[in-house]
Amino acid sequence: MRYDLSGNLNRLMRERAISQAALSRATGVSQPTINRILCEVTLHPRHDSLVRLANFFGVTPDSMYGSPSKKSRDNSEAYLNELSEKIRCLSAADRSALFVKIVENPKKFRLDDHRSLCRSYMI
Repeated sequence: MRYDLSGNLNRLMRERAISQAALSRATGVSQPTINRILCEVTLHPRHDSLVRLANFFGVTPDSMYGSPSKKSRDNSEAYLNELSEKIRCLSAADRSALFVKIVENPKKFRLDDHRSLCRSYMI
């Protein structure tokens, strides 16, 4: 699978109608770095730069590469509804086992702040 950081950054910038210079000022990522990403000279920028860009656009750093886990803020409600429905379709035992794993390993699932949500499903 080919990841497309350049294309995704370009799309996000067009959606926000933001220039390279304005994005640089807003994120603290240098304009030449942004240009190198857009021109595919830099395929894997420093992690801190990627995090600042992703935070500005309200997406995850992984989603900047176009990975399957990408969920924008606009799609998050639909995604959560779909996920909730899938969880509800599990048997009570499977649902409890799933949430026990999540509560025991929150960093693995990137859900440190959602333990109470998981516990409410276990009841």
